Amino acid sequence: MGNTQATPGTPVLSPEIGPATMKNSSKPAFIATGRSEVQIGSKATTLYLSSSSLKLHDKRCHSRESTNAGPPLGTGSLPQSPVQSETDRETVAKPGTAPGRSTAYSQRSEREDNPSRGSVSRLQPIREFTFTGYDIMADVTPEPPEPEEEIKPRKRLQAYLDSCSHLGITPVTYLSRQMSNKGIVMRNHSIGPIGARALAIALLNNDTVTNLDLEDDGIEAEGAKAIAEMLEINTNIVDVNLSENCIGSQGLRAISDLMVNNQVIQSLDISGSSLVDSDAHLLAKILQNNTTLRELILSHNGICEQGGYILATAIANNDTLRILDLSWNHLRGKGSLSIAASLQKNIGLRKLDIAWNGFSKNDAIVLSKSLKENTTLKELDISHNRLEKEALGFLMQGVKDSDGLEILRLGGNCITPELAMVILTCIGQSETCRVNLLDFENNEVDEEFLTLLDDIQSTKSLEVVYGHVIKRENGRGRKGDGIDGNLDAVYELYKYMSEHNYRVIDLMKWLDKDGSMSVSRDEFKRGMMTAEVPLTEHQLDVMLDKLDMDGDGEVDFSKLEKLLNESC
Repeated sequence: MGNTQATPGTPVLSPEIGPATMKNSSKPAFIATGRSEVQIGSKATTLYLSSSSLKLHDKRCHSRESTNAGPPLGTGSLPQSPVQSETDRETVAKPGTAPGRSTAYSQRSEREDNPSRGSVSRLQPIREFTFTGYDIMADVTPEPPEPEEEIKPRKRLQAYLDSCSHLGITPVTYLSRQMSNKGIVMRNHSIGPIGARALAIALLNNDTVTNLDLEDDGIEAEGAKAIAEMLEINTNIVDVNLSENCIGSQGLRAISDLMVNNQVIQSLDISGSSLVDSDAHLLAKILQNNTTLRELILSHNGICEQGGYILATAIANNDTLRILDLSWNHLRGKGSLSIAASLQKNIGLRKLDIAWNGFSKNDAIVLSKSLKENTTLKELDISHNRLEKEALGFLMQGVKDSDGLEILRLGGNCITPELAMVILTCIGQSETCRVNLLDFENNEVDEEFLTLLDDIQSTKSLEVVYGHVIKRENGRGRKGDGIDGNLDAVYELYKYMSEHNYRVIDLMKWLDKDGSMSVSRDEFKRGMMTAEVPLTEHQLDVMLDKLDMDGDGEVDFSKLEKLLNESC
């Protein structure tokens, strides 16, 4: 066969697939291989058939071969049909074709008596096939679906980003990283009320977060309301910290309404929320109705006498709360007395923190009685209540007879080394007392205290926290050339004056009760004891010997000022 030419718009088989190739195969090359090179006009392209089309073609071929005698179509033995004109070929439908189908054609040489057109291909129908295009994914194994554990984190993050976008705020990157954590800890970031609402929206359907800590984020009352609304729907969060956010009465009301019916949250911290006595009813409402809350932190608020009285009734009747923190409030008078008395009836609390309040001797008497009757309270923190020797004496009567209390914190009260010895002796000699941790914080003790502690620890388990150890000269003797009870008694006086912002002249005016413009040794000593300066009587005597250089019985304040300056 000579060179072939194509008229514009007429598809011809690629020279690679000629009649010779067809003779050696029962199928045309493009049917056998699923591809054919086709030229249309001046452009060439490749046709592809899917595997399903090839199977369909084979089925049709076998069907026709079984019904038609003679050689199969496309082998070159089929007689050529009469030559049709161009008009006929355009108007007459080709046998065996249908709309939407393509037809393959074989090449035949035209008669040689038509030199004007040269070798022009005559196209004859060979085989019908349905062109469906080639699906590039038909023979490719589909990728496995993405694991659910990889999809969920993106959904949680996207929920937060969408809520921020809806509210028109910028997402907090630090918070975005925690949306799939067990706990969200977002302290001191000032996200504000709107930021709290964005977070609340994102956590509505979050099933991962169980702890929410938004301490000191400035969410205020509106933010607390948004968090409360979220917690009504989200039943996975069990630990909530909204401390130092100044949520006030309105925010507390939303939290109180939530906690009345909530059966999930076990720990709630609303310390530093600017709560006052009038808010005590809302707090009591929580204690009276909620049975799942185990820890309630109310420190650093303004709960005073009336508020304490209201809370005491709820505390007495609640037997599910385990930890209650009322430290750094203004409990005193009727309020502190009621709190102390509530322990006689309460059987749920394991830890009570009433540090940094105004408990007095009368409160200590009632508390002592409560400790004798209460067998469930394990830890009591009554530090920094300005309890004096007498009040501590009453308290220790209840401690030594208590068979439930295990941890007692007394630091920051008026405890001298001698009084520390009395307290330790009381615990050591009691057969029923179960205290195994006694905390004096920074209160000083002496070497006698350590000796007694060693003796007690040889018979029972007892850990004691204490401050500076006073070293005495000459063993246990009370006299000596050095200052007894402290390596530097003047320095202790200096610390006391610095803490109370006293000047030497202020100290002199305060000690000069009779206005004589002079202070005797006795006046100085009584004044130091009244002010509860942490110095023993012997320490004061030794220091006064230095301040009364001329022996006239009067304190030389110029000498005192000089000694204080040297101690700075």
